[in-house]
Amino acid sequence: MQCNQCSKPAIWLVTGNEIPLCLDCYSKWQHLQQAEIENHERMMNYNLDQIAATVGMRPTGPRFPERPKPVIFSGVKMNHINVTNSVVGTINTGSIGVVDQSISALVQVGDNSLGEALKELSQAVLGSKDLSINQKNEVLESLSVIATEAITPKENRKNSVATVLIERASKVTGLANDIADVCQKWWPLLLAAFALAGG
Repeated sequence: MQCNQCSKPAIWLVTGNEIPLCLDCYSKWQHLQQAEIENHERMMNYNLDQIAATVGMRPTGPRFPERPKPVIFSGVKMNHINVTNSVVGTINTGSIGVVDQSISALVQVGDNSLGEALKELSQAVLGSKDLSINQKNEVLESLSVIATEAITPKENRKNSVATVLIERASKVTGLANDIADVCQKWWPLLLAAFALAGG
């Protein structure tokens, strides 16, 4: 099935009309939805302040908290993964962007465990002092492919491809003692997710 907005293959059906969208178009649609929700939250906070000012009382009761501003670098908007200035320019920002967008998509459909695994592994690799730049980029590129497969409908996933990449990436990160705990916790979860899907 083709995306309604471009020529890429669709992986999501959105709105009541079930409009097919690819990852990129879905991400743009999702960001617009989130911006609209944030605007509603700000308006509700404003209305509460207006009511309090009208009756001469201090604002009371729960309010929507301010949303943290996403990090933007090299044209890539990050909502989940924290990228420090020390690694900007040395890592493949495109790979990180794909992983970050995929985490948003997984959270949207309630698959928090896969999203958390991708986030924690990406963050650990970025922060590792035991991995070289080339090793970091290799693992991050693998994670971007794995993340793309994770948000693909299960019947269309390339499980064998994802499994091979997970096994290879876990061997590379096995060389990094400073992220051993994170890797031992999250690589098996990712591997199980694709192994359980079969084929």
